[in-house]
Amino acid sequence: MTDIRPTKTKQNIENAFINLLNEKELHAISVENICKKALTSRSTFYLHYLDKYDLLAQVVDTQILVFEQIVKKRLDGLISGHFEETIVQFYNELTDRQLIIQTLFSIDEPGYNLKNKFENILYQYWLKYLINKSNSRHNELIAKFGASIVFDTLNWTFEHGIDNDTLSFVENIRKKLLDMSSSLK
Repeated sequence: MTDIRPTKTKQNIENAFINLLNEKELHAISVENICKKALTSRSTFYLHYLDKYDLLAQVVDTQILVFEQIVKKRLDGLISGHFEETIVQFYNELTDRQLIIQTLFSIDEPGYNLKNKFENILYQYWLKYLINKSNSRHNELIAKFGASIVFDTLNWTFEHGIDNDTLSFVENIRKKLLDMSSSLK
């Protein structure tokens, strides 16, 4: 049987780090702070991470990987017609990660900006979808709008919960955007 202690230790360190990021800025957090909060030693910390920036990079990379898997699974619904049902599923899949995602969205360090990375993932998927449907010279602009709709709706649902009136409103915007895009050359 596999020893789960290293996995639990890493999870404790990551949770402590996220909790600290909710209390203070990244630059004010030390490895000592993280270890104290995680109830672990510095030597254990350094078995898993080079420093706090390596910890941050690993946490961000994990969130990007999970987000991309969710987007890939939900792409058709997010873009092509089952928006309300899909955004609920999309949101529900991200709810367990809401605290960590919102915490990481607040970090504006070069290379660690999860908000920009999530927006870029959505943009790339929208663009790929649009290119497969048409060869419009406006695909990049439409993809930006589409990614923004999904991203901003996600942020809104994190703050306010899922609201059917809002989802209907957003669905109408999505439909109009795709209708307008099909009429462009």
